[in-house]
Amino acid sequence: MTAGFVPRARRAAQAPSRAAWLRAAALSLALLSLSPCALADEAERYAPPGAALSEPRAHPDWPCLASLLQQIVDDQGARGVNALHIGRVVREDDDGNDFVRVYWPQRRAILLVSLNRNGCADPGYRYDSLGLGWYRTKARIDLDSHVRETQAEISGSSFLVTRAWADAVIAECTAHGTELKLRRARQRRKDEDDAL
Repeated sequence: MTAGFVPRARRAAQAPSRAAWLRAAALSLALLSLSPCALADEAERYAPPGAALSEPRAHPDWPCLASLLQQIVDDQGARGVNALHIGRVVREDDDGNDFVRVYWPQRRAILLVSLNRNGCADPGYRYDSLGLGWYRTKARIDLDSHVRETQAEISGSSFLVTRAWADAVIAECTAHGTELKLRRARQRRKDEDDAL
């Protein structure tokens, strides 16, 4: 076999993880570019005007969301109980994407997760290291390093947010969201992807 050749069976096995990763990547970048900080009040900082909000457990993609969050906790979580506060599902009619923001106090982070409007395709799907790496970096707002006091301090960044936006998301997730308590099921990864 040549170095660039990938057997058809192997390509087929990789396709779902790459497709899922690319879908999550595209939506997460779109979520970060919404510029929520320019909106007037707390509710509008969480969801753009005109967006519909609904309970996460009622969404058809809930089984896959719960499975993904368990995998993220398995990959990055602390020992003991990890309480994840899942904000209400945001649905915008024009783009066809539903998403949630998840406040994770133990990791001082907000996760950005896209949902499939058509429901959960496979709750048993296991994300590979690359897919989970997306939630370690790009689809994650670190509350200690990605938050700035003013919009001017963000200066066009696609990953920084204002304190007002972060506070609004945390308030939404804790006051109106769904709490999911998960325990890490196995040891965290020790591979080189942890350095991402």
